[in-house]
Amino acid sequence: MIHDANRGDMERHIHLLTQPWLEDGLKAVLEIRCLRNGKCAHLPIDPTDDGFVDQAISQAVDLNLNGWNIYVCVNPISTTHVGMANDTAIVGAYFAFADADDDSGAKQLLGAAPKPDFLVETGRTPTQRVHAYWRVDGIPNLEDWKQLQKNLIHKFGTDPQIINPSRIMRLAGTISWPPEQKRKRGYIPELTKLTEVL
Repeated sequence: MIHDANRGDMERHIHLLTQPWLEDGLKAVLEIRCLRNGKCAHLPIDPTDDGFVDQAISQAVDLNLNGWNIYVCVNPISTTHVGMANDTAIVGAYFAFADADDDSGAKQLLGAAPKPDFLVETGRTPTQRVHAYWRVDGIPNLEDWKQLQKNLIHKFGTDPQIINPSRIMRLAGTISWPPEQKRKRGYIPELTKLTEVL
């Protein structure tokens, strides 16, 4: 039985995503998005404000323990944008990433060359599911980034929907709460895990 989220993995995932922005001097916002039964809460974060990040993670943990699924918008969002991220709010890209929802795709990502910088395992039952992230030099042209995403999808046979710049992905360290239709197919609540690839 799962009793708690893994706050350390949550913090590390956010740090890994935003560190390249900080190194580039980019002022941008990261969004945590929380979903449950058609309801949505979004938590914008200034990654340079440790207190703000800590508070947002605490809110996300509380929601997660109450059955909300927690996601993160991978790409940086304009500081002038109001509301949930959309594609026009994205100001660049620092990661290419792929989403494998079955054993075959997961094995492809786990054996990928070049190796991803880090992985998020989103579940093992009824099949292993993995997200893989490769750090790239900042890509200001999002059409170039979309093409990179399409190349990954073609190479690994992963989820073809992962091409929009404002794509949200599961936040590592949170509990994945499958909806009823997935429970009927054997999915169970599972703690997602972050693994950095050395």
